[in-house]
Amino acid sequence: MIELDPALRAPVLIEALPYIQRFAGHTVVVKYGGNVLGDEAASLQSLAEDLVLLSHVGIRPVVVHGGGPQIDELARRLGVPIERRDGLRVTDAAMLEVVRLGLLGVVNPSIVRALNRVGGRTRSVGLSGLDGGLATARQLDAALGRVGEVTAIDPTVITAVLERAMIPVVASIAAGDDGGELNVNADHFAAALAGALGATKLVFLSNVPGILADPTRGDSLISEVELAELDELLEAGVLGGGMVPKVHAAREALARGVCEVHVLDGRAPHALLVELFSDAGVGTMVRGSR
Repeated sequence: MIELDPALRAPVLIEALPYIQRFAGHTVVVKYGGNVLGDEAASLQSLAEDLVLLSHVGIRPVVVHGGGPQIDELARRLGVPIERRDGLRVTDAAMLEVVRLGLLGVVNPSIVRALNRVGGRTRSVGLSGLDGGLATARQLDAALGRVGEVTAIDPTVITAVLERAMIPVVASIAAGDDGGELNVNADHFAAALAGALGATKLVFLSNVPGILADPTRGDSLISEVELAELDELLEAGVLGGGMVPKVHAAREALARGVCEVHVLDGRAPHALLVELFSDAGVGTMVRGSR
């Protein structure tokens, strides 16, 4: 283990202090992507440590997760065909069962276990949008099957967990307005939940450094940007792939009253703490246009 001179440690802690004071008592929603979870031993341990530390200094973290790669792997093992249209998973009855099993049986418990191993007295609770009437959604398109978009959030169950100083971990499945269940894009689920909770920040942890001005160059990270500038990048075709739903979700979150949205590389050790508690940060911070 590398020993760090205490004189070098102190400035790091002092730099963090005003951020801890500023955000104590505030809610931060963290969307953890399934593509990051693939490196479970490293990234999940780092995330658990970061979230527990946030909780201990008085910040109220809420985790929302998807699980695309895990669902795909499970579907292949079970022989369920995988189909996507415009980047969205076609979810028939068989695939919905795979989604439930992947999110509620694999991804959610793994995050909860990691948090509970690290947390000591800080415990974690696994939930989905089905619990306590948390999330209601409507079907997006009949051609996509059981895929929906959130229409209403009742955060009562999340608030009850937070008031007990516990960390909720929420899978992005919602109750359909027809009485069934719907698979919801986790980015948009997180945005809706962040707005309903009055969260100060929404943080997307993905497998990219943040938003890049040139996707072919890792050194073109945009550290801070207004939403209007992101819209220009979208129109110019600079942003693509998985970044497009994140930009749309960022717009939704900011419209719902969230102050700032961050996009970080969840594979980087303790990226969440560095982004929230340092002057420079490590990813991209998105603000509403002035």
